[in-house]
Amino acid sequence: MKNMRLSRQLFSLVAMLVCGFAAVLYFQIRTSSHSIIEQRYDMQRIQTESAVSILKMYYEREQKGEMTRQAAQAAAFDTLSAIRYQPDGYMFAYDYDGVRLAYPNKTGVGTNQIAVKDKNGLALISELIKAGRGGGGFVEYNWNRLNTPADTVYPKVGYALAFEPWKMVVGTGAYLDDLENYIQSDVNKTITAALCVLLATLAVAYLVIKSVTGALGDLRGALLDVANDSTDFVVPHIERENEIGAMAKATEVLQQKARERHAMAARQEEQQKELDGERQRNLDRQHEEAAQQARVVSTIGAALSRLAKGDLAVRCADLGGTYEELRRNFNEALSMLEEALLRVRRKSQEIGVSKDEIRRASRELAQRTEHQAANLEETSAALDELTVAIRQTSEGAREAANRVQTVSHEAQQSDDVVNRAIEAMSSIKKSSEEITKIIGVIDEIAFQTNLLALNAGVEAARAGESGKGFAVVAQEVRELAQRSAAAAKEIKEQIARSSDQVQQGVDLVGDTGSALRRISQQITQANDVVSRIAASAAEQDTTLRSISSALNQLDSATQKNAAMAQETTGSAEVLDADAGELLHLIDEFRLSGGSQPGAALHAIPPVRLVG
Repeated sequence: MKNMRLSRQLFSLVAMLVCGFAAVLYFQIRTSSHSIIEQRYDMQRIQTESAVSILKMYYEREQKGEMTRQAAQAAAFDTLSAIRYQPDGYMFAYDYDGVRLAYPNKTGVGTNQIAVKDKNGLALISELIKAGRGGGGFVEYNWNRLNTPADTVYPKVGYALAFEPWKMVVGTGAYLDDLENYIQSDVNKTITAALCVLLATLAVAYLVIKSVTGALGDLRGALLDVANDSTDFVVPHIERENEIGAMAKATEVLQQKARERHAMAARQEEQQKELDGERQRNLDRQHEEAAQQARVVSTIGAALSRLAKGDLAVRCADLGGTYEELRRNFNEALSMLEEALLRVRRKSQEIGVSKDEIRRASRELAQRTEHQAANLEETSAALDELTVAIRQTSEGAREAANRVQTVSHEAQQSDDVVNRAIEAMSSIKKSSEEITKIIGVIDEIAFQTNLLALNAGVEAARAGESGKGFAVVAQEVRELAQRSAAAAKEIKEQIARSSDQVQQGVDLVGDTGSALRRISQQITQANDVVSRIAASAAEQDTTLRSISSALNQLDSATQKNAAMAQETTGSAEVLDADAGELLHLIDEFRLSGGSQPGAALHAIPPVRLVG
């Protein structure tokens, strides 16, 4: 498929569309034919149902008593026999035994038609009765038309529907040959129109495909020309506004690119010629510069050779305009170096003059620093002993403060215990008062019981013999009440004595609490004093530690200063030797002032080293 020519692919697509159109047309014709036949079938069913409605109407009149059954059936059958519809349609009626009840012109009415068959031997009356009693149905058969020879038959379909109240079936029949002729005529017209459309479509498709393939062939030739670097032609079909036009415009763009490429190649050739000329000029200029550089290198090499021998008075001669700046920089560098060496020589001489003073000052500083370090060491030792003593005092004060604080805490706990004891004594006193109230109530109950028992004895005495038992009980109750009163009185006296003792205890506990509170206040004051003493001792300890640390640091710094003074003395000796060596090195150079190497070698006096 990919290698097939485009024209064949397009014709294949058209062929597929034509086949699809033919298939759709076939299914459309078949669907239309089936729909027409269905309409004919539905018409027969509707006509039969209408005939049954007529029978129902007369049956209802019979049921209402308006007509007898015989009159109703005769009127109904006459109505059915008179029904006609196009084409060649009529109604018929048979009872379940096959006797004809209604027929056009009443032909054969009253005769039994159960054995009637069509040309193919189909017992059509029997089949119609069976279909009608089965709820309604169609029967296809062959039958002749009215006013036609008997041996000429046509396809026909009948529909029958039973009417149970009168034990009969009603039906109608319709010929199908006119439908077949109508359908065939319609099919012929449709096929003719489809063929016309198909031919027109093929013609248009041929023209379109020819136009497309022809235009593509023209564009193919144009692209081949562009590929062969041919740009002297007009791209075809560029005026179109479709895909062919777009391809033509793209081909024109390629043609323009080819023209630009040719122009660019021509420009590159010209540029190459210019580059070759410029390259040759550069080579000539490089040869000249190389010769000049060789001369410059030789001149500077000679100057550097004299400089390597210590001649700082050397200067470069003329090197040409290109290297004039290099000559000037070289000469200025030598001048600056010469000036620097002259300044170094002068400074070295000044250093030689002041080195003895530095050495003497360093020796004196070392001696004084050693003496100061010895004094600081003694002071630090004494201060350490004082710090130890104050630390022991601070620790003792802190221990005393802790013990006083413990005693104060215990005194506060004792105060709390006394307070709880006072509260307990108060609660006992309140409980005693409540018990006294209860005992008073018991005493009153005993008095009332005694009174009731007395009254009960009086009433028992009045009752005589029958009240003796009750009198004995009243006597016992009276004695019990007296004993209860006596016991309550004794308890009351005991509680009164206990209340007095509890009150004395409360007073004693209160006095104890007051004494403990005073003791606690004294302990708290003593705790504050001891705490202040401990804090002061701690501060003194901290201060002395800071002083001791500072003295130790000062002692260490003094020791370091002494060591540094010794090192300074040694450095001064080394500086003396280095200054002499530096002057010796400087004298190796020839300066523009006329000094010769070695002229200042003995300008610095000899240095005596201190052991």
